[in-house]
Amino acid sequence: MQWDPIFNEIGSALYIIDPEGRFSYMGSAIERITRYRRNDLVGMRISDIIYQVKDRSDNHLPSSGYDGPVRREVLLTDADSTLIKCIVTSLDMPDGGSVGSISLARPIDAETEEKIRIFTMVVEQSPATVVITDRTGAIQYVNPKFTELTGYSFNEVMGHNPRILKSGTQTPEFYATLWETISSGKEWRGDFHNLKKNGEFYWESASISPIMNIRGEITHYVAIKEDITKRKIAEEALRISEENLREKNTEMEKELQYARVVAERLLPDEPPSFERLKVAFRFLPLDAIGGDYFSFNALQDRGLGVFIGDVVGHGVSAALFLSLVRAMSERLNGTSGTLPSGYISGLNRELSENGFMFFLTALYGYFDFTDKAEFRFSKAGHTPPVFYRPEEEDPILVWSTGIPLGLSMSAEYEETRLPLRPGDRLYLYTDGIIEARSENETMLDAEGLLPIVKSARGLELGASIDRILEEVSLFRGSAGAEDDILIIGFEVI
Repeated sequence: MQWDPIFNEIGSALYIIDPEGRFSYMGSAIERITRYRRNDLVGMRISDIIYQVKDRSDNHLPSSGYDGPVRREVLLTDADSTLIKCIVTSLDMPDGGSVGSISLARPIDAETEEKIRIFTMVVEQSPATVVITDRTGAIQYVNPKFTELTGYSFNEVMGHNPRILKSGTQTPEFYATLWETISSGKEWRGDFHNLKKNGEFYWESASISPIMNIRGEITHYVAIKEDITKRKIAEEALRISEENLREKNTEMEKELQYARVVAERLLPDEPPSFERLKVAFRFLPLDAIGGDYFSFNALQDRGLGVFIGDVVGHGVSAALFLSLVRAMSERLNGTSGTLPSGYISGLNRELSENGFMFFLTALYGYFDFTDKAEFRFSKAGHTPPVFYRPEEEDPILVWSTGIPLGLSMSAEYEETRLPLRPGDRLYLYTDGIIEARSENETMLDAEGLLPIVKSARGLELGASIDRILEEVSLFRGSAGAEDDILIIGFEVI
């Protein structure tokens, strides 16, 4: 019994008498008061140890009724047949039994009085609801918190089953499991969705335990319950929020799928076939929808144009922006396809005039085979091409100036010319390659790319690109890619 330590502390023995008039429970303090062993008293009648009740001619306690407890001074016979003066407090229960306490009849000292006061405050001011029923489930006690929470007074619920609180939202199987658990002598824990007297729903987290006598028979049940309505409301709000988030995620996934289709259709499926050039490329987007873009512009027999760009951003918005870039670049193919500087300047002008929130690093180059073979290009903040000539020992970076597109309408872009011979190779790429970082945060950079390109010089063009990507991956180690990776290789035939 959970209250026994408190009664024991103040020198009182808590007892419960069953409907047959016998002790079904006796507190441990009785052993100090009467020297009876507490278990020996279970099954005895209270009249077996009462010698006389004050102001009565017999040894029977008067009935208390249901108006409140009866307090009587009595003479008890202790285990040595010695008479001792005690105070017995008794309260009748609806099932015919009673609960009460036995204590020595002596003046209450200040310390004991303080302990009783604290105990009373604990019971009366407990933030938890306490309900005690008999073994049939009839309510015999509720504390003030129960009345405050439910709106029912003690007299309204006394003798009733706690089912008066049922809201109808929990299944019969729920209550059947509860009853099966506690009637088998086990503790049950769970949440109730109950109904107050005023019709308002509320939630309680409950622990219900059986109280047993010395013979292991259940005599009562005690429920200690905590109001968790606010927590349940918060949980429901969280559930709804998560459901809404899932719906939005589903919508976003659909949008991403549509954008993925758009992005895939923006990019070439395979390298162009051109008589004077071998072309190969590899594109490894970091996200499902990358921010890198490239295209080829075959101008019949005159030459081949190539555009490569890197949007600062990824996802749906980047895909939409790239679709605009593609539309603009296709218009420029016909007017400035052989003029890289005019091509980049025209694209910059259109992007600047429309005030897009994105900006773009880009390079447009043109392989011209009409006279002497050469590669002319202009770039806007883009990575420098890597050029390799078989007769030379090392590949080189081909530098030129120009700020990213869309930053300034008045920006100027220079055009660089690179003479070509059969066997020459040119690699264009985005910054996902040279900004690769190793495990110790060292950046590869453009100069670090040169020995990697050199190591792949004896391989076929496509195989050389694969080797470059393998070496970049080895450089990163376990660090992983941080950006899209695009590399295009050209070899003059």
